[in-house]
Amino acid sequence: MYCLECGQLIPQEPARPPVPAQFARPAAPAAAEAPAPSAPHPASRIEPVPLPGTLPWQQRPATASDTPSATRPEPQAAAVPVERIELAFSTGQRVIVGGSAVIGRKPADTALAMGVQAIEVADDTRSVSRVHLFLDLAEGVITVGDAGSSNGSGVERNGAVAQLESAGTRVEVVPGDTVWVGDISFAIRAA
Repeated sequence: MYCLECGQLIPQEPARPPVPAQFARPAAPAAAEAPAPSAPHPASRIEPVPLPGTLPWQQRPATASDTPSATRPEPQAAAVPVERIELAFSTGQRVIVGGSAVIGRKPADTALAMGVQAIEVADDTRSVSRVHLFLDLAEGVITVGDAGSSNGSGVERNGAVAQLESAGTRVEVVPGDTVWVGDISFAIRAA
């Protein structure tokens, strides 16, 4: 504020907002009074925030009970555990997989960083992302998961196609299923 007569700045005491209760200092009890039992400090009631269960290292392969049947085809009869599988691509390419793999147009760097097999798919239409799909074969169980691709992935079983969540939960597949990566598909066969 300024003086209306001389224009001099008039110093003001800055207005401070009230201190939130959780940061206020408790009042000291009077010497004659016995201190009353105090309630827990409000700050001690704050619960820690849990990490979301969607982080990559918290993922587990999906089972049939996790996802409604409307979004995923029903599994076939009990499958025999497989040690190796063959991926027969619609482009004519055939690849044998015995562990984990990254599938895409240019998956080599990601596969190298993860220590898994890189499966490069020739795709002139560019419907397949550079890193499109993760595939795991462990203990006879095959799982696939979209790697955050731009054109999506899906699993076809008995004529029904279930879309995979983008960078989402891994889904169990069995030999005989067809997996779509963009406009290209591959059939899973026991090798």
